[in-house]
Amino acid sequence: MQFKLVTVALGLALVVAALVYLLPPREPTTDAAPAAVTPPATGAAAGDDSPELTVFFSRGDSSVAVRRAASGVAGGPEAALRELLRGPSETERTSGITSWFSAETAGVLRGFRVEADGIAHVDFADLTLVIPGASSSAGSEVLLRELNGTLFQHPEIQAIEYTIGGSCEAFWNWLQYDCEVMRRPGAARR
Repeated sequence: MQFKLVTVALGLALVVAALVYLLPPREPTTDAAPAAVTPPATGAAAGDDSPELTVFFSRGDSSVAVRRAASGVAGGPEAALRELLRGPSETERTSGITSWFSAETAGVLRGFRVEADGIAHVDFADLTLVIPGASSSAGSEVLLRELNGTLFQHPEIQAIEYTIGGSCEAFWNWLQYDCEVMRRPGAARR
């Protein structure tokens, strides 16, 4: 009797392993629009002439837009990305806003440029050591939702190539996907 149970258990384990092996790899979500966006949580003080920018963090399963005064003289996509990488403030975290990004990720942006055709190239230092949990399926969804929401709000950006140390494979392998360029929802593929 015990031998039969062991045989059945091993057989079931082999079937499950075969199914996992045969199932196609999960496709990354390319939905760049934040899920449910709530009104900005913070903002520049009244009468402040600093340009404002918006970054997207998370609250529960939804995106939340957070307004920040641009540090320096200019706003734009790079300034918004740098603010996103700084993570939520203590006040924002207290109000339930979360993110993979924090003070630890504030300096991970190695390079940023937008080409004339609207493709943004975003190069990070090694994020794998700073936020290893982002490689889970739910973690990568949140990370991409925050990055894409923050960058695709800028109409000049039509597509985004994320890299770590200049490598598309390094970024996407970390998130357990194949290398790809994220496209604005509704944008024509070239």
